[in-house]
Amino acid sequence: MKRILLSISSVLCLGWMSMSQAGAQPSLVIQVPEAFYQHPVRFLHPYINYWHNRAEAAETTGISSFQSKNYATSSCEAEAKGQALVVIEPNIFYNPQTGIYYSEITAKVYNQPAADSALSKPLMTVKGHGQSRGWLSFNVEHSTHQSYQQAFDQVIEQLQKNPVFQQSVEQGPLQTYQALCNSIDTLSQPKAFF
Repeated sequence: MKRILLSISSVLCLGWMSMSQAGAQPSLVIQVPEAFYQHPVRFLHPYINYWHNRAEAAETTGISSFQSKNYATSSCEAEAKGQALVVIEPNIFYNPQTGIYYSEITAKVYNQPAADSALSKPLMTVKGHGQSRGWLSFNVEHSTHQSYQQAFDQVIEQLQKNPVFQQSVEQGPLQTYQALCNSIDTLSQPKAFF
């Protein structure tokens, strides 16, 4: 009887400890500006015409990448609550001669939820690059996903090494970033990549 009670209490303690550690999980809001949704990328090829929606692909890859590194994520379309807002600017290029997808992810981190902070300098900006081999005639989305995944791994690694980011995420209060998300969507993006 004692063993049963001891094992039940130890299981309850372990469950309570895991719940308290899950509550301490840093929370981020992930956003891809609306301009990237409006301008898909055309992969150049002499015989195949393929348009790629980089915003949707980068957002799903980014959310899963941050979640795999133990960050709680939400989007601007959902509740937009977190300790920081990460604005993702995805760019991708396909070289038809070598069959390689080259991606670049620029992540801008904001820790102030006011709408006017979109006009000021972000807390930090990091870039990640990725590449993957594939052909336009076979499973394009899988190849682009692999390229984005490599770029996001580099971005997250740089963010985790930065003490300013770690301090703002671990010690920052949970805030609503909806106003900042809306103001970033209204800002014009550089046309060089469109």
